[in-house]
Amino acid sequence: MPWKYLAQMEIENVMKDLDAENYDDSDSECEDELENSILEDNSEVDLDTSTNFIENLESLFSWKDVEGSEAKNVLPFLGKVGLKVDSSNYKNEYDFFKLLFTDEILSVLVEETNRYASDILNIHGETSDKRKHAPAWKPTDNNEILKFLGLVLLMGHIEKDSLQDYWTVNDLIETPVFRKVMPRDRFLIILKFLHFSDNSLKECRDSPTYDRLWKIRKIFECFKRAFKEVYDPTENLSLDGVIIKFKGRVIFK
Repeated sequence: MPWKYLAQMEIENVMKDLDAENYDDSDSECEDELENSILEDNSEVDLDTSTNFIENLESLFSWKDVEGSEAKNVLPFLGKVGLKVDSSNYKNEYDFFKLLFTDEILSVLVEETNRYASDILNIHGETSDKRKHAPAWKPTDNNEILKFLGLVLLMGHIEKDSLQDYWTVNDLIETPVFRKVMPRDRFLIILKFLHFSDNSLKECRDSPTYDRLWKIRKIFECFKRAFKEVYDPTENLSLDGVIIKFKGRVIFK
């Protein structure tokens, strides 16, 4: 009896387990079917949405000619493009250069360079250059500053490894025009004291009238006036923009 009883109990337990397995299978199948139907519905919705989005995008960016009231009323350009001065008597590049780099600008450079040199020498005495052949400072003038600027511009066309190489006497790399126009040491001392503003007029940074361009303000204003007086630009102007992010600390970049 016990064996039969146990056997009977085991049979009933097995049957219950089988029923449970069948029930679970049926539930999982139903869940799978439901999930599949939901996914199919969602895929249809997503497909419809993406299709509508693409159609709307294409219609949004499709070009059509501007007609009638859609056209903006653009004011006519009345400016006279070109030089505002008579250049018929100009013979060379120097004449055109002086149109923009006026005597006023040269005078500012001479005045401020001489002032700055005097201020520095009054504080530190003679030039701190320890070379025995270093020349003593003497005030510059418009003609000398003009020569100085000419050499600076020429350096942009003739590249050397160092500044001193422009005055070398080496037959392989010499450029005689530099030492013919100005001695090397004179060029270097002008470069050392070259200045564009009066340092005594500098305002405190906290001042409401502080000018961030005070170092070059006088020259800047001179150039602005010269450009306005000499040339009228065209209607369409192209302003160059940087393509590499500026990492400097200049606030007016």
